[in-house]
Formats: sequence, C-alpha cells, structure tokens
Amino acid sequence: MRIIGQRIQESIHLFSSRQAAHSKFRFYTSVPDKVFGDDRDLIASRLIKNGGSKAFVLENLKDDRRRFTHDPLPLSSQATVPEQPFVSNPLDAKIEKKVSIVGCGQVGLATAYSILNKEICDNISLVDMNGSRLEGEVKDLQSATAFTKKCVVEGSTTYDVTEGSDLVIVTAGAKQKVGESRLDLLEKNTFMMRDVLGKILEYSPETPICIVSNPCDIMSAIANKIASDLPCGRIFGSGTVLDSGRFRQLIASSLNLDVRSVSGFIIGEHGDSSVPVWSTVFCGGVKLINGDAPGDVENAIHEEVVHAAGDVIARKGYTNWAVGNACAEIADVVLNDLRLIMPVSTCVRGYAGVEEDVFLSVPCVVGATGVKRVIDLDMTSEEIMKFRKSADTVWKAQSGVWNNI
Repeated sequence: MRIIGQRIQESIHLFSSRQAAHSKFRFYTSVPDKVFGDDRDLIASRLIKNGGSKAFVLENLKDDRRRFTHDPLPLSSQATVPEQPFVSNPLDAKIEKKVSIVGCGQVGLATAYSILNKEICDNISLVDMNGSRLEGEVKDLQSATAFTKKCVVEGSTTYDVTEGSDLVIVTAGAKQKVGESRLDLLEKNTFMMRDVLGKILEYSPETPICIVSNPCDIMSAIANKIASDLPCGRIFGSGTVLDSGRFRQLIASSLNLDVRSVSGFIIGEHGDSSVPVWSTVFCGGVKLINGDAPGDVENAIHEEVVHAAGDVIARKGYTNWAVGNACAEIADVVLNDLRLIMPVSTCVRGYAGVEEDVFLSVPCVVGATGVKRVIDLDMTSEEIMKFRKSADTVWKAQSGVWNNI
C-alpha cells in the first residue's frame, strides 16, 4: 500500500509539472486586444478563433472597409438603422451541438476527423497538453471544414474551451512503458482521470462523458467512482462498439452482404476476454447458427476480432481510424438522442451473476444523457460462463487500485 501511495504521489508531481508547463497556452485567444475599443474587438476575437485570417478580419471591421455586400434594406417607410460592423455578425450565431475531445493523440484526432466528416455537430473543441502540436492540428482541421458543413474547430490546453459541451469524449491517458506493470499504468491514469473529470464537470456539469482511454472498462469504472454524484449512466465507456462492428463486418463480408444486414454483439471486456454472443446473431431475420455451441468457423471469426487491433498495431504502431469512426457513431447517437442499442461499457454488477462493481459492455439504450437502459440478454449457459470469466479478468486488474480511489 505504501508503494502504491508513493507511485501515485510521483504521478501527481509529474502530471502537475506538465500541466504547469502548458497551462498558459490558449491557441484560440491569440487575437487582437482592444484594436477598435468597441464590440468589433469581440467580433474579431470570435472570427479569428474560428479560423479567420487576422489581417482580413481586421480590414473588414474597419469603418472604411472594403464593401462587397450590404445589410438588408428597410422599406422607405421604415426607420433606417446603422449598418452592422461586419457582413455577418458571428455573435448572433447559436452553437447547437458541441463535442469536446480530451486528448489529441492518434485516437482523439481520428475521432475529431470522423465527427467532422459525419457533419453531426457545430463545434468540436480539443484539449491537449502539447500546445504547439495542438495549434497545428486545430489549424489543419479548420482548413478541412472548407469541405464539410460549417463547424467551428477550436483547441486549448485549458478546459474552458469545453464549456457547454453536449458530449465529452476522453481519449487521454498514459501509455505503458517497457518494464511498467498494468497496475503502474492504472495508478497513473487514475490520477489523470480525477484531474480530467474535475475540469470537465467544472465547465459542463451535466454533459454525458464517453471514456475511450485504455483499459477502457476499468477507466470507465474509475471515472464513475470518482464522479459518484453523477446520475447512473452519465459516464460510460466506448466498450465493444468497435469489436461488435468488426464482428458484424467480418460476417457480412463473408456472406457478401451489407453490414447493416447483420445484427449481433460482442460483449464483456474490450479486450482478449470478450464474448461473442452468437445466440444474438441474425442475418435478414435468420439465426446464423443453430444449437448452443459455436463451431470452429465461428471461433475463428471471434479470433479475428480479438486480434484485429494487434495486427494493425504490429504494422502501423497504433490503431485510430476504426475506433475514431466508432466514437463518431456514439457521438451521433448521443447528440441526436437516437436511443440506439449499442454495446457500451456500464456497471454490470448483478448482470448474469457478476458480483463486483465491474464495468463491461452489454447492449444498452444510448441517448442524450448517456446510457438510458440496459438490455437483459437471454444468453446461453456457455455465454454466461464466458461473461463471468471476462468480469473476473477485469476485476483482477481493477481491484489493485479500486480501494485507493
């Protein structure tokens, strides 16, 4: 216990030092200050923050600016009003939907890019400790908005940029180093999660939070224990949404079908002990396999799902595009309150005989506030046994830090 406490203190010191080094970076406020001395300064700040050219913005806000448009004209019988100081006042705009992403590594950026291309929100806010790199990524994404529906992209090393979020996606987390145990990694990420959640909830106290940081299931449980005052389901993990997508894609491609023709779930851990629920797999309303036990072909499909991420990492060093698209799908469901059934990570104490406060993926109704309801699957005895084994696997790792949170 003393060693664990010492490691946590070392992590706190390291994390705090890094935060202090970057805490003053705010890319989106690198704008002119009191150039005009009136509302035009606020307008300039908003336009430059959203990717506008500083020189062009200031030129167009001058009293003697270039004129290529004009305000709507009143009828001759109506009173004339002063012309607005810009062709379209950005202060009048109301941002309808906002997603914030904490952590801008490969997964966070792929998530931002996928959400931008799905055109499901009006604002994407990014938070990362590496201010210089973040500025470059934000500018790059702002340029990409030329080819999408209008979307504001902004970034900062501080969390005020996330204020008013409709969904926050957390991808931040320390990576496991050579010689470092899983418990060591969990201790570092536990402290990080405490700091991150406090800042998220300061600016968006009612937002649903999707945890993507690995190990996803354990970090989701830790986040819920830290923010225990939040309603159940408000914090959930991305879980096996990606695994289930891979699962259905393999089946559909093998049968020369569109993936939307296949239904079915991978549940349990987002990892090696995941459970394919073959009893839920249907193609066009027809059950894929008969009987309780899957055969060699079905087991081979699950093996491909389990090893897919490892194969990608072995070749390119990381995974990002598939999980980015999975997160964008979750964002679409939350932002539009679609109440789609998705296998996200939630508390499964009491589910299929699980006794501990373990977070695993099971089919859930997901909407604007996160997990709305949890589906009680009618599993076979073998599936139940594997699900409990998955819970034991996760709890064995989770129990090492659980009582210190």
